[in-house]
Amino acid sequence: MSRKRRSKDILRRKNRSKKAISQLSSIISSPDFFSLRIRENAVRDTLRITKRHGQRSKSSMRMMFCKNCKSPMSFGLNSRIRIRKSSVITTCERCNNKVRRPIRR
Repeated sequence: MSRKRRSKDILRRKNRSKKAISQLSSIISSPDFFSLRIRENAVRDTLRITKRHGQRSKSSMRMMFCKNCKSPMSFGLNSRIRIRKSSVITTCERCNNKVRRPIRR
């Protein structure tokens, strides 16, 4: 395989993974249209793709699921958000995992 073809394959692979991540993130962020089971599968697939291809999902999407129990978080239903002086604390109700993120100003 030539070097030029290999680089094209790498670019195609990265583009496909970006497209897949964006499609899965749209599924995760719309709980009205998709059931919980489908959204859980989308979270699992998103985590697999990001690890396998070295792609990162958007920071707003990383807040939409718990990395510990791999469940989608619907704020107010199965997760709790608290705002403190300098951070936002998100708690998953399923596994009681807490994530602290600094408030950006």
